[in-house]
Amino acid sequence: MGRTKLNIETGCRHTHFKWEERLLLQYFFNGTNGYKKIKSPTLLGQLFSKNERTIRRELKRGMVEHLDSELRNVLEYNAEYAQNDADSRNSAKGPSIKLGKDWALVNGISKLIREKKYSPYAVLQHFDRNGWPGDTRICEKTLYNYIVSGDITDVTEKDLLYAGQRRKPKTKPRRHSRAMNAARSIDKRPQEVNERREFGHWEMDTVYSGKESSSTCLLTLTERKTRVEIVREIPDRTAASVTAEIDKLERQMGAVAFRKLFVSITADNGVEFSNATGLELSILNRQSRTRLYFAHPYSSFERGTNENYNGIIRRFIPKGSDIGSWSKRSIRKIQDWMNNYPRKILNGNSPLRVLAEEIGDEFIFPRFLEIKA
Repeated sequence: MGRTKLNIETGCRHTHFKWEERLLLQYFFNGTNGYKKIKSPTLLGQLFSKNERTIRRELKRGMVEHLDSELRNVLEYNAEYAQNDADSRNSAKGPSIKLGKDWALVNGISKLIREKKYSPYAVLQHFDRNGWPGDTRICEKTLYNYIVSGDITDVTEKDLLYAGQRRKPKTKPRRHSRAMNAARSIDKRPQEVNERREFGHWEMDTVYSGKESSSTCLLTLTERKTRVEIVREIPDRTAASVTAEIDKLERQMGAVAFRKLFVSITADNGVEFSNATGLELSILNRQSRTRLYFAHPYSSFERGTNENYNGIIRRFIPKGSDIGSWSKRSIRKIQDWMNNYPRKILNGNSPLRVLAEEIGDEFIFPRFLEIKA
């Protein structure tokens, strides 16, 4: 009879063990039930997709001593012993050591993350502004640890923005391949814009539908200092559609207000932004209305805020979806959610609140950016 083949789903990042995992750990560590004996915590960690230290703690929890057939004292891992010890500890501490039995707080956290797609930081900001469900107070790091360990009901890392994944490292910028883009290179952007000291400078991109879907896509603009987001549906990813939508924004605001709000726009090197002259010139008076800059090729980190916000949009409209099937009302709700979301980088304020402070009372908000109650 051959060895039993074990298929374990990889990618588990939780530090706790389930009963089925403890039983399999017993089979491997003791070499029973037809499983190959594996004593190495490193190999066991790779097999169970857990940290080596997690394996060592679990083995220590379930290790028991008994006599073998030759009356020798041996140490073996016992899944039932480990499970009983874990159950005893969990029943004594409630949902977690610090949360105690504050189920109102646990349920409140779970609701905000699952229904409103809040981050741990945004959850705590919401409680600080609107009142905590119970007497317990926790910090952002503690809350994140509880989510990772599975202590928050129905919430895992997959419910968070990046699903627990690390961001890709920055790469060295490449040279522009088109003279038009090189003439408007991000290298020529003023330092006060790069350092986000001045308001009115935006990053721009498109979010498109799946390959088998319609050509409808989203034009997204993100203000660098206040993090305000504009999301507009356009029929396709062409230069004509992008230019027409920017023209539409200017008509809605007026030439003077547009110049104040859109001092500059930084885009990638996509063909949809190739009409640089059309994007820079006013549709109302043919004068300059903004300054266009191009990031280096394959350097999305140079528009990091916009790329981050595109990732947030994908939480609502997953990749492969047909954006044309989404109503303008639904897209507007996504924009409003992003603009009213408490941001850590803004000291817990929402982008629209910071924008209102930045531009002053004399500026009339356009309809596409008006603050919703």
